[in-house]
Amino acid sequence: MDKKWFVIINPVSGGKYAPKLWNKILPYLQAEDIAYEAVLTEYIDHAGILVKKALAEGFTHFMIIGGDGTANDVINGIYSAQINTNTITVAMLPAGTGNDWVRTIGAFKLASDIPKAILRNETFLHDAGVVTYKNGNEIAQRYFINIAGLGFEGHVAKNIYESKGWLKGTKLQYQISILKALFIYKHTSLTITVDGTNTKQSALSVAAGICKFNGGGLKQLPNAIFDDGLLDMTVIGSMRKWQMVVNLPKLQNGSHVKVKSVSTFRGKNISIDSELPIYIDVDGEFIGTTPVTIAILPKSINVLKF
Repeated sequence: MDKKWFVIINPVSGGKYAPKLWNKILPYLQAEDIAYEAVLTEYIDHAGILVKKALAEGFTHFMIIGGDGTANDVINGIYSAQINTNTITVAMLPAGTGNDWVRTIGAFKLASDIPKAILRNETFLHDAGVVTYKNGNEIAQRYFINIAGLGFEGHVAKNIYESKGWLKGTKLQYQISILKALFIYKHTSLTITVDGTNTKQSALSVAAGICKFNGGGLKQLPNAIFDDGLLDMTVIGSMRKWQMVVNLPKLQNGSHVKVKSVSTFRGKNISIDSELPIYIDVDGEFIGTTPVTIAILPKSINVLKF
């Protein structure tokens, strides 16, 4: 069973691109007699449920065909199963809107590359993170593999989560949500603790995590390394509205960290509290509000190398 791949396909990812990608690569897998069992997700968090069931059946290799949200569901299914995650291998085949995780770790170029990578079986260890936060009146936990966002990021993610219509799930929807939030969202006073050291500041946005990109290619954490056992954090402090607009393009190449009102941190444990509850997202998915703690799970899962 450990050489048989459990394939999770999100049929609505990337404007329903994921099933098309699966049909494209399937002949290559079959030509190399690569064993697999494929399933389609049907609703939010369904991937995590499917993964837990597959783990109980003995699967240790998981192929994700979808976006960052699908990957997050799979990661949560794995880490919440109370197993040794070092025995698990995941392969990410991006078919979503943002596809931010693979911007750091790399992706396949041709469909024929996928069976070649499986047969080579070269993997690398990847850190993960765990967020403890507030969900209504309850304390909850969520695992992540890329970046957790607070404040502005969380506000945008919540708007997308609650939105409906033909734009839902598109990159245009995200870009419109960012522009709207630029003129609506207000700075919040935060108390930030990194490995026991406290700081207080007014902030527009906080990004903390393992990899470099979120928001469909924004280089929020340009110095992050996915296997260094540390969380990187960028805090965008107080800015006037026009400064926010002017500096937005700098998020594309990571040069925003050189702006005077931007602070960077690095550590193993981060906690953030705010005067008023602010929204949180993990891997682009809205989850809840502050107060929040974020911890690193170093080199805890294997990722297939393409």
